[in-house]
Amino acid sequence: MLVTLAKFEIKNLIRDKMTLMMLLWPLALGAIGKYLISSGVLEGQAVSVTAMILSLITGFAYGAMSGFSLLDDRDDQVFASIQISPVSLALYVWFKIVFAYVLAVFAGYFMLWIVGAAAMTVPETFLVAALSALQVPIVALLVNAFAKNKVEGFVAMKASGFLMLLPIAGFFFLDAKEWLFAIAPGHWAAKAIQYAMLRPGIAAGMVNMNLDFYQYIIIGFLYNFALAIVTFRIFRRRNEF
Repeated sequence: MLVTLAKFEIKNLIRDKMTLMMLLWPLALGAIGKYLISSGVLEGQAVSVTAMILSLITGFAYGAMSGFSLLDDRDDQVFASIQISPVSLALYVWFKIVFAYVLAVFAGYFMLWIVGAAAMTVPETFLVAALSALQVPIVALLVNAFAKNKVEGFVAMKASGFLMLLPIAGFFFLDAKEWLFAIAPGHWAAKAIQYAMLRPGIAAGMVNMNLDFYQYIIIGFLYNFALAIVTFRIFRRRNEF
C-alpha cells in the first residue's frame, strides 16, 4: 500500500508544474550559492549566513509543496474518497507529509554539503538537515488549516513566511536576546549551524553561546515535534475529520 501511495505521490509532484518548481528551486538556489562562494563573492560570516538561509528555505519550500499538494487533493475530492476507503485520512495526510519531509532532508543535506559553510561532520550535517526539514509538517498543515483553495493557500504561505525571518534575525545575537526569536521552528537549526561555524572560537573561550550544538538539536526536535502535533490538531479540527 505504501509503495502504491509513493508512486501516486511522485506522479502528482511531476504532473503539477507548481509543486515541481517548489521541489527543484531550492536545489537551484544551492547551486547558485555554491557558485557565489567558489567565485569569492561571498566570504567569511556571509558564507555561513547563506548556508543557514538556504537550509531554512529548503524546509519551508518543501512544506509549501506538501501543503499545496494537499490542497489539490481537497479540490479533487480525494479526501472524500479516502474517508470511504480502508485507509484512514489521517494516515494518508501524514504519508504525504512524511514523503515531503524525507525529500526535504535529502535536499537540505545536499544544500549544506555543496555549500560547505560550516565545519560539520556527516552525522551533524544530517541532523541539521533533519531538524530544518521539520518545517515541512508545520508549514503544510498551517496552509491547509487556514486555506480552502490555492489562492487562499498563497496568502497563508506568505503569512507563514515570517517564520523564516526570525531565525535570520536571531543569527546575529549570541546572548539572551536569541530567545526572542526561538518561537520560529527554524531557529534551532540555524543556531546549530552557527555553533558549528563558531566552534573554534568557542573552544578557545573567545565566543560564548547559550547552548551547545547537540542541545540546540535536541531541544529543536522536541519543539518542532510539539508544533507539528499542535498544527495537525488545528488542521484536523478545521477540516472536521
